[in-house]
Amino acid sequence: MKQGDENKVEPGSALALRQETALSTNVLQSPALTLDDSLHLRDLLRIMLKRKWWILSAAVVVTIIAVLQTLMQIPIYRATTTIQIERNAARVVDYKDGTTNTEGYAYDEREFLATQYELLRSKALAERVMEALALDLERKRPARSAEDPEAADVAERDDFIGKITATLRKRREPSVKDTQVLDRESVIGSLRGSVSIEPVRNARLVRIHADGADPTLAARVVNTWAQTYISTNLERRFEASSYAKTFLEQQLAKTKEKLEQSELQLNQYTRQKQIVNVDDKVNLTAQNLQEFTGALAKAEQERIRAEANYDEVRRNLANSKELLDSKTLSVFRENKARLEAEYQDQLKIYKPGFPKMLQLQSQIEEIDKRIQSEIVAIKNSIEGSARATFEAARTQETQLRSRADFAKRNVLEQQDQGIRYNILKREVDTNREIYNGLLQRLKEVGIAGGVGTNNISVVDKADVPLFPYKPDIPRSAGIGLLLGLMAGLALAFLLEYLDDSIKFPDEVERFTGLALLGVIPMVNTVRETPREQIATDPRSALAEAYRSLRTALQFSTARGAPRTLVITSCTKNEGKSTTSFACALALSQLGKRVLLVDGDMRNPTMHKLFNGDHAVGLSNLLSSELDPIAVTRTTEFKNLFYISSGPLPPNPAELLSGGQLEKLLAPTFTVFDHIVIDAPPIMGIADAIILCKHVDATLFVIESSSTRKTSIRNALKRLHQAGAHPLGAVLSKLPSSASLYGYDANYYYYGSEASAGKLSRA
Repeated sequence: MKQGDENKVEPGSALALRQETALSTNVLQSPALTLDDSLHLRDLLRIMLKRKWWILSAAVVVTIIAVLQTLMQIPIYRATTTIQIERNAARVVDYKDGTTNTEGYAYDEREFLATQYELLRSKALAERVMEALALDLERKRPARSAEDPEAADVAERDDFIGKITATLRKRREPSVKDTQVLDRESVIGSLRGSVSIEPVRNARLVRIHADGADPTLAARVVNTWAQTYISTNLERRFEASSYAKTFLEQQLAKTKEKLEQSELQLNQYTRQKQIVNVDDKVNLTAQNLQEFTGALAKAEQERIRAEANYDEVRRNLANSKELLDSKTLSVFRENKARLEAEYQDQLKIYKPGFPKMLQLQSQIEEIDKRIQSEIVAIKNSIEGSARATFEAARTQETQLRSRADFAKRNVLEQQDQGIRYNILKREVDTNREIYNGLLQRLKEVGIAGGVGTNNISVVDKADVPLFPYKPDIPRSAGIGLLLGLMAGLALAFLLEYLDDSIKFPDEVERFTGLALLGVIPMVNTVRETPREQIATDPRSALAEAYRSLRTALQFSTARGAPRTLVITSCTKNEGKSTTSFACALALSQLGKRVLLVDGDMRNPTMHKLFNGDHAVGLSNLLSSELDPIAVTRTTEFKNLFYISSGPLPPNPAELLSGGQLEKLLAPTFTVFDHIVIDAPPIMGIADAIILCKHVDATLFVIESSSTRKTSIRNALKRLHQAGAHPLGAVLSKLPSSASLYGYDANYYYYGSEASAGKLSRA
């Protein structure tokens, strides 16, 4: 590229510098252009403020309906009585009544109170209250004959439809045909439905409510209900005491018979076994066995000791103490020693055959014999004594063992007799204890049954209510208001869901991916038209908004505002013509020569803004070789010129596709600094697409809360497919409520120009 062409902007390429992708990838695939359906808190607030009149209207309507319906209801009075329910009744005497057993059993408080609440709601109690109040049971009900032909016909049908019809009829009609029974059940049902039970938290108090149209009857019903409940509780306790007394009497008679029979069996057994006192006898026999067992142990020890002594004596007779300590043996041994000494002395003098020596030898031998004889005698004496002791100990042991075995057999026999005796005696004692306990219990029940104590008492008796309990107008109004607000919110969100349009400026960039260049407010057209506000009142909000758009256009490219600019939209009546006029006027106020071209040759409107006609205009220029100056008209505004659409041609797209349009827009062919073209809508026709291809930039106008997102998507898709990328978007006709979110077009130093009245839809 040449250096001189660096700043040259080709037609239709202004947006290409910002966004180079085609629509097929940019619109459908780019995350920036994907529809963001996520809801934020500010979005919810916007919806509620936008649809506030729907919400308030729904709330008011539902509230009025609720109040009117409440006022049409029959006044209902509520009578309330409070009762106290204790677990145990106050005891007049310290006897048990037979209905409960509190020994070793802990009652669960919640189960007890829940049981009492269900008793208060029971059908039996309602029947007794109905009978006590003598409520009317003579309700007239049309009797249906058991021989109803229609019913019989349906019952006899055995086909599929007949079975279904019979089943539905049985679910709809009661099985009982007696009108008295049905009337009674109806009264009981109404009575139970009018009475409600309200337990008091963390207390043993219960409030009983009775609702009815008659306040006196309501008070009678609730008081009778409480008294009947107390009476029923007393009767139930008395019946339980009577049943307990009868049961105890029966058990007492059976126990008495068993006691007499067990005593008779015990007496017969003691007489048969001749047992006077089995415990003492068993103790004596056991004592004898113990003594014999001890003596036997001692005898065994003595026998063992004697046997050991006997064996020891037999093994060591030569070394026994008796032999060593025998005086006779000592004398003999001393005499023998003396004779042997004398023999040795004489042997020195005489020879062994000398008579004296032979005499000494004979004496020594005699003493030896006597010593041996004494030793034998002592040994026999020692052994005999030990044997005798051993035999005596063994005999004693045998006798004691025999006596101990006999005593053991006696003890075992006595134990066998004692077991049977103890069994019989224990049975007698058990029967006697049971008999005494039942007799005592029977006396206690008899006394307690005559004492009329109750664990239920009335705390507050119901008085006749003075004012109705229902209908509660403030409560109904509050509920109606709440339901109305909910319905209004639901309706608002439903309408918002169905409203597929861009409503706020931040949605433009989020949905389209285009830069938001301007926000145009919705203005009041009662006193002045949009043209008058833009042209004659520079301090108006509309004029200021378009000057802000002009500033955005000046900074949109490196060369300032685009020289050729097409302003288009999806459909008609979105404010593109007004935007074209305002942009051209704003640029001309900068001293630039601006040409405004009405490019809509199907439904032209630009000539109306200048109070002219379209007899000669763009169609003439495109279909001939006329000079553009010939069809250019001056305006009342300095530096602003315009070309009308001219006569409506049969095919505007063909004229726009010719070469005359390029001559008009070429920089060398015209003397204007800026050319602003008011193009027709994009959807349905090709005129706007052709115009966008021949200009430097395209401005896309979106009407707030009107243009559908689907249309915007399709229009941008067509533009991108043609290679024409919009420079940015303008959100027009933004409601004044958008000022709550930071999009206020009524600048504070000019004051608010928007007021109640007809809003422009031009």
